[in-house]
Amino acid sequence: MKSTFNTILNDHLIPNENIFFASWSYEGKFKCTDAFELKIGYTKDEISKLPYKHHSLIESDSEEEIYNSLVEFQSNNNSSDISKIYKLISKSEKPIWLKEIIFINRNNGSEIFSSIIVDITDVKQKEINLNEIIQRKTEQNNSKDKLISIISHDLRAPFTSLLGFSEILLNEPELPNEERVEYLKYIHDASELQLQMVNHLLDWTRFQTGTMRFEPQRIEIRDVIQNCISVLTGAAMRKNIEIKVDGGKGIFVNVDEKLISQAVTNLLSNAVKFTPSGKNIEVIISNYKNDMVEVTVKDEGLGISESNQSKLFKVETKFSQTGTAGEKGTGLGLTLVKEIIEKHSGKIWFYSELKKGSEFHFTIPKSENTLLIIEEHKDLQKEYTKVLKEQFPSFAIDFAKTGFEALNYLLEKTPSVIITYHNMSLMSGVQLVSSLRKKDQHNKVEVIVLVDKITDEEKLEYKKYKVTNFVNFNSSPIEIAEVLNSLIS
Repeated sequence: MKSTFNTILNDHLIPNENIFFASWSYEGKFKCTDAFELKIGYTKDEISKLPYKHHSLIESDSEEEIYNSLVEFQSNNNSSDISKIYKLISKSEKPIWLKEIIFINRNNGSEIFSSIIVDITDVKQKEINLNEIIQRKTEQNNSKDKLISIISHDLRAPFTSLLGFSEILLNEPELPNEERVEYLKYIHDASELQLQMVNHLLDWTRFQTGTMRFEPQRIEIRDVIQNCISVLTGAAMRKNIEIKVDGGKGIFVNVDEKLISQAVTNLLSNAVKFTPSGKNIEVIISNYKNDMVEVTVKDEGLGISESNQSKLFKVETKFSQTGTAGEKGTGLGLTLVKEIIEKHSGKIWFYSELKKGSEFHFTIPKSENTLLIIEEHKDLQKEYTKVLKEQFPSFAIDFAKTGFEALNYLLEKTPSVIITYHNMSLMSGVQLVSSLRKKDQHNKVEVIVLVDKITDEEKLEYKKYKVTNFVNFNSSPIEIAEVLNSLIS
């Protein structure tokens, strides 16, 4: 046995980096292939000093359990081998999953264990990941079941009253006008709330099924915030609430404008709903780490009790409370906000104190500064890259050979600046800019047009698309860099 083992040790008969051999007795030394030492980071001498040999490195308290099973195996003359799967912690504290087949040699009055050890870390990790997916899907299904139960009740409950009030209005023509208005107002408010719930539910379902359209583009985040505030101006004015915006000028993000507007509007709507008359709401925009932007919506409202804070963002709990002016909610809004933020690879969290207010934070990806140059000549591309990288190190530089190639680029990305020729084969600069502005509706992309001859009428066409930067097409990249510097400084 000994000579065979030494042959394996020295010659590595099985050339597989994930298969190892070992031999030991608990009273004697531990021997193994060099590859096993390398894998776990401990030497043979170090392992020999451990009470359970390499099994002493097993995570938690399982090493004694394996030792006891081996003692039992040792005393059973009818057993020739035993198999174990365990997680061992290497010297570098890296977990390694191993499958070990252990044999015993009872010859010559001595009992020596020998093992074939297989590294199954990759397989085990896939098994763990699969189990996590199964558990997550199970939890999602349970959440959906609870949601369906809750929604079924919430959608059905108001209809008894809606039908009742409708019947009164239909069957009692002599009803006093004051009562009639009161009943109609209830029907209107309840119907509006039910429609909001159905819309939220449909949007949430689209996220779950992956059918929600997601079209991120480069946009200034402050513009999105201001547009959302405009939508809520009437509601804020009725409660004498001022919404202030701090920061965000010149900060661009890469987001789906419709979805982010929906998330921000929901957070602002909640802030207005739960803030008493005469108080303020603040929206703070700031950089978060290197590639993210943080938005905070802070109010001086009712706050959320500690017992209810754990219910937020969970579809199965559907937490809702009445606003300071009796406003109702669906309880699904924040769940939808979380879905939207996570769709953008961001995070959302909050701080809240009862009767003092709440602040909701979320992060979204920052848009890098990208310069798109329509230029087909390789030499000019190299010269542009050298000059612009030196003067604008924070910019990524992309090239398109033709206007049509630039259009395909714009389907995927929205650059900070475009440098294009006025006259191009099969497409003019005006046509390119026209297509750009259909996507860039806030006219945030700066455009430099390289021209030879251009008429006043053509300049007016460009002006319609907020393009006024014209440079002679013979200008060098250094001269164009100077124009670019004046635009972005």
